[in-house]
Amino acid sequence: MWPEIFDFLSTTAAVMCCSAAVKLADDYLDKEYDCIAGKNNWAEFLGRGTMLYAMFLLALAAGINAALSLSLFLGSYIVGMFNSMRERLPSRLNGFQESLLVFTIGTVLFGWNYMLFSLSFVSAIQLFDDYIDARSDCLSGQRNLANRFGCVECFVIGLMCALGAWNLNEQLFVPAMAGTIIVYLASLHYEGVRI
Repeated sequence: MWPEIFDFLSTTAAVMCCSAAVKLADDYLDKEYDCIAGKNNWAEFLGRGTMLYAMFLLALAAGINAALSLSLFLGSYIVGMFNSMRERLPSRLNGFQESLLVFTIGTVLFGWNYMLFSLSFVSAIQLFDDYIDARSDCLSGQRNLANRFGCVECFVIGLMCALGAWNLNEQLFVPAMAGTIIVYLASLHYEGVRI
């Protein structure tokens, strides 16, 4: 019984650290958009140290569960490229090519099951987040998948991605969702939203 509880809690902690690292990196990149939308942003509070704290949290996550944390981070990187698939990046590759390269590297390092789980899971979280933030993202001029393709479509595809992640690895799904929800609720509290 105790090993199962420990595995659940350690996986949840790893996902919490990874989710917080992705949140800090996202806030760092979206600082201007959040300012326009009137949202609080961790990058405003942490300043230039934002990315260092993100790296520290990712290192903690990797120390707890490297395969899951780093595959989730790579999945977040790929999903973050969705709006830049044709754009030429500093690597001289376009977003699609760079995403394919990142997925291949992740598959070699962590296995296809971890990468497919992570990509499905992160896609679901991104789609649900876009569904929730459709109005504020529209006001700030961000390209939101819910605004581009429709809120209902975004929610349904997010649900399909979540079910896909569950089907790929149901043992990881529940603690991953728990860790993500904890970080999401903490960020809502910081942003001053009444739960």
